[in-house]
Amino acid sequence: MAYRDFENRQTFEQEGEVLSEEVPLHELGNAFFEMTTIEEADEYFFQGAHRHDFYELLWFRNVGAGQSHCIDFIRCPIADNQVFLLLPGQVHSIDQRGKSGFLIAVSRDFFERQLGRDMMQAFSYSTNFNVVIPDEMVQVLSTLTDLIKNEYEGECRPAILESYLRSWLLHCIELQKQINAVSHSDPRLHALIGFIEANYRKQRHADFYAKQLSISAKRLNELTRESFGKTINQMVSERLILEAKREIGDIRKPIKEISYELGFSEPAYFSRFFGKQTGLSPQDFRKRIAALNN
Repeated sequence: MAYRDFENRQTFEQEGEVLSEEVPLHELGNAFFEMTTIEEADEYFFQGAHRHDFYELLWFRNVGAGQSHCIDFIRCPIADNQVFLLLPGQVHSIDQRGKSGFLIAVSRDFFERQLGRDMMQAFSYSTNFNVVIPDEMVQVLSTLTDLIKNEYEGECRPAILESYLRSWLLHCIELQKQINAVSHSDPRLHALIGFIEANYRKQRHADFYAKQLSISAKRLNELTRESFGKTINQMVSERLILEAKREIGDIRKPIKEISYELGFSEPAYFSRFFGKQTGLSPQDFRKRIAALNN
């Protein structure tokens, strides 16, 4: 894989602390598409936590017992023939050992222009798209993967790669839709996810989201508990914490600035909220992220 890694190795001093490095950013550069296998990829890209400026598809074909990877600081178990889509900016770490499969990196512009609408419609209450491919569909995806690989290693024509990749993704999307239809069949829940994503920085109360859906806050909380096991406040808090963790990973950005961007009127309120949700202060969490790359 030819994409580049940019790390700022300087020392930054902020909020009275000194850290030696930030979460590395892997960049695709001028390329729009890269493809390799997990087992043949440069081991450098499996060292410590990192972020991407592109979309990355991982298809784990075979994995050993107990294998996992971390997305946004959450451990995600991996099964044979499981597909994950990593979004730009997500913090990711993975051990290369004990896994085989494919990595596909797609530039942000290319993905969002050609594939993003279909992909984003498949997301449920999660910033992580993942689905296990059933045995009867493995051959279909294998054939499409071979076509993608041959085109990538050959003439690498964007229109043809887009056609193959779109077909590959649409199969995964249809599988995810079937799962969602069983587990989250109420269309109001899908609308709710969009409202939370658009408003979580400013609106944190159930009443606001209930009003958007023309139902009572009590009924909306009943629906979210039934489908997600969480209240509206918990869902919004989790989204805020996820974004806070991503932002804190950039050590060039002051904690004070992050707190204001996330809608907190005072940094102290943000620190208390973050500590209550994670058990760590923002500064301690930042130190932990820095330690992952030492």
